[in-house]
Amino acid sequence: MALFGVGRRATHGREPVPGPGLVQPRRSLDGWTLEGTALADRLDREELRELATLLHGVGAEMRTAWTYERAADLLERAGERPQALAVVEVWFALPEEVRRASPAATRSLGRRRQRLRSRLGTAPAPAAAIPTQTRTAPAIPAKPGTPPPVPSTSVTGQATRK
Repeated sequence: MALFGVGRRATHGREPVPGPGLVQPRRSLDGWTLEGTALADRLDREELRELATLLHGVGAEMRTAWTYERAADLLERAGERPQALAVVEVWFALPEEVRRASPAATRSLGRRRQRLRSRLGTAPAPAAAIPTQTRTAPAIPAKPGTPPPVPSTSVTGQATRK
């Protein structure tokens, strides 16, 4: 287990081997199933059915953040941290406009990814993909013929515009 970067005896100075790929559910008469996988013994029947549907959505790269959050949550509660990390990594592999469409979920999944990576001992990504929330004031168009605002100082010494 130490070669995979998992556990207390994680080897230092070596690049950790990435965990297993994402488990893909099989098609069945009732939809999707995870029977016959290692996950089948760790979850109860209803959670297993929900997880199979969610993992199918993750494998199909659905663009709903809730799918990735719920799948990662179920996997992490079942003790399958490498699979939960694989689900989160799929979210960050989606195009940028998908992640920008739901910034709160992206921040939440980014924190989960950092936590899972630290617990599994995997190397962090070179660039943080967690967007920061910014607010911009709407631009008020100036009336034609008015000069641009001139910065001045207030009584307290703060820069203001007249």
